[in-house]
Amino acid sequence: MNVIQRSLIALTALLLLGCGPKDDQFIDVKTAAAQQAAGGLLLDIREADDYKEFHAPNTTNIPFGRMKYNLAELEPYKGKTIMVIDHAEQRAPRAWELLKKSGFGPVLVVRGGMAEWKAAGLPVEKLDMQQPPP
Repeated sequence: MNVIQRSLIALTALLLLGCGPKDDQFIDVKTAAAQQAAGGLLLDIREADDYKEFHAPNTTNIPFGRMKYNLAELEPYKGKTIMVIDHAEQRAPRAWELLKKSGFGPVLVVRGGMAEWKAAGLPVEKLDMQQPPP
């Protein structure tokens, strides 16, 4: 490995060290539910089919893959608490990073995602997927 390759690896490691939410930027599901009741936005970033299957009441669904194109929908929440939830806390840290870079804050990641939400016995809703009769 030459000097340039070692330098690039070291620089990449330094850049990655500062990325992503820190421990105090995570929130447990029960605290998230309480903050949502107090007016915070619970942003579900799962795909629409997963959201339809079950989701926390009164959430906004913007799938992670479409977030950068739909940030305008979140403009009313600039300066307000946004709590990002996914299925099991896999994509939420990346969504947190996108929101922070786009000027939103405070932004929190819901620890354990919807899997933990459901396991904690918090309320969930399902969208009615039945078609009305013709």
